[in-house]
Amino acid sequence: MPRKTIEESKTTRKKIIDCAYRLFTRRGFERTSLTDVAKYAGVTRGGVYWHFENKENLLTAVIEETELNHGYMNLLQEAGSPDESEPLNKLKQCINMMASDPLTEFINSKFVTMIIGIKNGFSGGKELRERLNQVSSKRDTMIKNALINCVTKGQLPAELNVDVALEHLAIFITGYFFQTRTNQTVLISSRFDYVIEKEFEIIKTLTKDVFSNSSEKTKNHQQS
Repeated sequence: MPRKTIEESKTTRKKIIDCAYRLFTRRGFERTSLTDVAKYAGVTRGGVYWHFENKENLLTAVIEETELNHGYMNLLQEAGSPDESEPLNKLKQCINMMASDPLTEFINSKFVTMIIGIKNGFSGGKELRERLNQVSSKRDTMIKNALINCVTKGQLPAELNVDVALEHLAIFITGYFFQTRTNQTVLISSRFDYVIEKEFEIIKTLTKDVFSNSSEKTKNHQQS
């Protein structure tokens, strides 16, 4: 495919994604059709299908494109790269972006409300929820890779229980996310960098010996 044609295809794909984002935000998933997206993007319905097999695939692409546009996915990818010498700083920067004005606005947007509704079964279907879970799993894998890289570079303890640290960090991020949606993070967001530093002080204590002992106690209690 000639270079000009490739660039035109990329431009068309981005136009479709941008229009889909606006329509999903305004109308929701159920009330937005691929015909609507084609009309507002100024392309044929076939042109939409050339890039996206169905509406579920399009929404997934919109989510991924939106995450890239906000920049935190790039930081997360850098944090997991073996070439990154300061992965912990990159990971902290990524989390700290949650308190930025653009991300706070996005977290409270109708688009995110729609995504939460789909995950809770209020719209969409099983296939779409599975796709959204795959997007979340991909993000979790990237965070885990970043934590492993931090251990490898000596910025987190060698004996860190990475799976427990990932779960703990996910709880922290999810909690902040939903508190932001209820406007309950005004004080914390003003010193979010400090809060993140304290969070990682806790994470450093989540070692394998502590949780292996805890698991053994739980097992013995269940058997008794």
